[in-house]
Order: sequence, then C-alpha cells, then structure tokens
Amino acid sequence: MDRGGIPLKMIMELLGREGIERRGYQLWVIGTILQAMNEGKNIILELDAGMGKRVISYILCRILPKEKILIVTPSRASVSDMALFFKDKSGSDEWFGTIIGGMPRRFKTWIVRNRRVVISTPISLMHALEKEPQLCRDISVVIINEVDKVLRRVPRDSPYGRQSSAGCGVLFKLDPEHVLVHPWGKLRLILPSRACWIGMSGTLRDQHYILTSEGVHSRDELRTVVEALFPKKPVVIITMDMLIERTDAMSYVLRNITLIRPLPIHDEKVKIIVDCISRELDEVTEKIRERYCRLYVEDAIPARVREKIHRTISLLPNNNPLRVKFLRLALARRHILANTPDVYRKFLAKPMFRRIIMKYSGMDLRDVLPNESSKLDKIVEIVERWVNMNQSIVVVLSFVKTAIALWTKLKNKQVPNVHILTGRTYNKRAVIESFKKKKPSVLILTPVAERDLDFPEASLVIIHDIISTVKSMYQRIKRARRSTVVITYYSNTYEEKKVKILLSRMIRRYPWSIRIGRGDL
Repeated sequence: MDRGGIPLKMIMELLGREGIERRGYQLWVIGTILQAMNEGKNIILELDAGMGKRVISYILCRILPKEKILIVTPSRASVSDMALFFKDKSGSDEWFGTIIGGMPRRFKTWIVRNRRVVISTPISLMHALEKEPQLCRDISVVIINEVDKVLRRVPRDSPYGRQSSAGCGVLFKLDPEHVLVHPWGKLRLILPSRACWIGMSGTLRDQHYILTSEGVHSRDELRTVVEALFPKKPVVIITMDMLIERTDAMSYVLRNITLIRPLPIHDEKVKIIVDCISRELDEVTEKIRERYCRLYVEDAIPARVREKIHRTISLLPNNNPLRVKFLRLALARRHILANTPDVYRKFLAKPMFRRIIMKYSGMDLRDVLPNESSKLDKIVEIVERWVNMNQSIVVVLSFVKTAIALWTKLKNKQVPNVHILTGRTYNKRAVIESFKKKKPSVLILTPVAERDLDFPEASLVIIHDIISTVKSMYQRIKRARRSTVVITYYSNTYEEKKVKILLSRMIRRYPWSIRIGRGDL
C-alpha cells in the first residue's frame, strides 16, 4: 500500500486554506502515521482531550484523496459532531457520509458503497455490513475513535490461560468474542485486515481484569486492545510521553490544564449511615475472599484483593447469596452518596438496613436520616456565586432524580439560564446550543447525556459524585478546557477515601494534564 511521500507543503497549504491551527505535534503524528502506513503497520495514538483527534482524522482524510477511509466512533453525538466539523472545514458534505441508528439498511449500504469517507457508530456499521460484508473490501484505512471502549469491563476469557513455565506470569490465549464489547467481536472479522487500523484515545493507561481458568488477573488495556482487536501485524504506539518529549505538545497541554479542587462536605447523619453500610460490606467482602480465594490469589496486598473482588463481583453466580447481599449494600451506599434523601430513604426502609444501622451505631434509622442533601445545598451556593461573576457552569450528577432536584433548587433561587440534559432529553442539540450562546449559564448533566460532549465554554465543572474508575473520572473532568473542577464528597467517609485514591492514581497516569488545588473557590 505504497502512497509515496506526501510533501509537508501540501499539508501546510491545506491547514491554511481551511483555517486549521498549525500545531507541530499534529504534523509529527501525521508524518509518523503515514510512515507506518507505508510500512504496513497499524497505529495506536494516545492523545489527550482537546488536542485534536478529530483534526488529525480530518487531515488524514483530506491528504489521502484516493483512499477509502472508515471512521468508527462510539456514539451518535460524536458522529454528528465529526460530520459538522468535516463540513464546516471543507465547505461540503458530498465527499463523506454518516451512518447512525434509525437509517434504513439500504441507505446505510448506499453510504458505504458510494462515499469515500464513512463515519459510523459500531452497531450501525455492523447492521450495514452483516449481510453484505464485501462492501468494505475497498476500505484501506480504519480509524477507531476512543478505541479503549471496545473492551468489556470484566471479560471471561477462553480457558487457555496457563502459568508460564519460566515462572514470569500468566500467558493468555485471548478469545476476542469474550473480551470485546458487541459488535466488535464480529466487526474485527468483517473489516479488512490488510487495511491500516488506527486506534485513538486519550485514556489508554488503565488496567482491567480477565477471568481465566487460573483465576482473575489484571492486565493492561492497551495490550488487550492490540491482541484482541487489531489484525496480526506490527503496531506503532504513539504516546503522550513521546509527543511531550519530541514535539511542541507541552505548550498546547498547558493551555488545557485542569485545576481540581476536592471539596469536603460534612454531614454527620450521612457519615453514620455510610460507615455502617461500609462496615457490613467489608464483612461480606471478607467472606467472599475466604470462600473464593482461588480467584483472588494473584495480589498479595489485602487492599488490592478487596479492590479486585469489588471490580469482579459479577463473576459470581447471579443467585449467590454473598453476591446478592454485596450488590444490595453497594447500591444503597451509592444512592446515599449520589442521590437525595427522599430517594434513598426507600432503600433504607428495608429491615436489613435497619438492623445494620442498629448493629454498628446503636441508633434507630429514623434518627439518622437527613431531610435535605448537603451536597446539593453547597452546589447551589457555589453556582449562585459563579453566576454572579458572569461565568458558565457545568454540573455532572449520576442520577436523573438528583439532577431534577438540583434544577428545581436553582429555579427556586431564580438562577438564570439553567438547562438540564439527561438521557431522556429529546432536543439535546438545542439545549447544548442554548447553553453555549448565553452567559452566564448553567448546564446540569447526567452520565448518559454527557457522553462524547465537550464544553470549552465552561469556567467551572462541578462533579456531584465520583465514579469508580480512573479513566471514567478523567474523561468526566476533561469535559471542559482550562477550567476549574470541583469534586464534592462527604468528609470522613468511604467517599473521601475513594476520592483520594482516584486523584492519586489520576495524577500518576496523566501528570501533564491536571493539578490538584486546595482552598475556597
């Protein structure tokens, strides 16, 4: 697949003509990709949020006018955003096509057959190709956006894991059908292996767990992506460390530094309830470890064993009493930390929780149930202050009912331009545009609504409650650029420990991108 050399002058002219900022690290990445393509290699690119994965995809599409290129991106929103960007820069949408859910199959196949560049979600692409896989035989470049999302959270691998004879760890024979999320197990077989596969992501430094016949083992996600998804040929890996060392990337990274301010909130009643449930969870975790120790013998440090059990609890049978109890306790604690009292009161009304509160605190549940959410009250206070400074704020919460409760509180305080975006919102684009155009403005988001959305206009991001993985939290805090991120948590509880662990791991994995601050806002 020899394309010959593409002169730098041609790329520079393209950037100037279409109003794209010239960045040295992007040119270096493109040059490295072109060289790898000419050598018959695949590529994985680690590029931090806001540094132009979409721009690099666009430039490749424009400087390779004879190549048929497929871009697979995880959500409908990201397909739409990429199409708008491509049309805005080129002035035309006749050279590319998009495939999303709801389109008739015949229209999807027409797009694949007649457009040189195709932008699609994985499932919509699968529906277009499953009956006519020959349609993709001319594709010479496959770009996978957010390539880390192809992996299952805790996959059950094939029974071929075995201990190395050299004693240097476990060797795996990966079964992609078990490791990859739907539909990548099938897509990897349909898409041409002779094409150049380019995987892009800003978060490629996490580990995940795989269950084999030898037990539960931790593994680098990057390694699993290469072995399970990519065709079997050499892979060139471009990391952020390489870009910072060899290019001008650091000067652009500094533009997008995120300042994180953990904000403790003291609520004695919440502390009592969370502590009681956490102590019961510790007892259940210890029973699981004792009964199923064969699965968890890999880690010698007790804290790491507990973490592995928590991450892989789904591996136990659905009717296992310990699994059922663990999930009930974990769900209740999650709601206490992330929801409002009128919601989690229903969970705690069950006899099991009344007994647990009495067992560890000696108090009746009715005496420790709060009436209002201390977190929401503090967030309202912060939002009012920043709105008075004419700033735009994004608030991210885990539950729709909590989001509605915050929206109601802000409306009652007569805060202007308050918007709410959940998975149930139909006019999503209109809500986003309204938030971006008005200042000051407040946007309340739930996790389903926030996927693949960026808000560089926001000066402040408030995270009401944290989620369990470093990757997911990092993606959440990077929704805005050059912003302050406030993470609220209940002080002296399990949640405070969780915040400290997540921030410690995040700063180790993404040291160039975030700073931890202290003090009042």
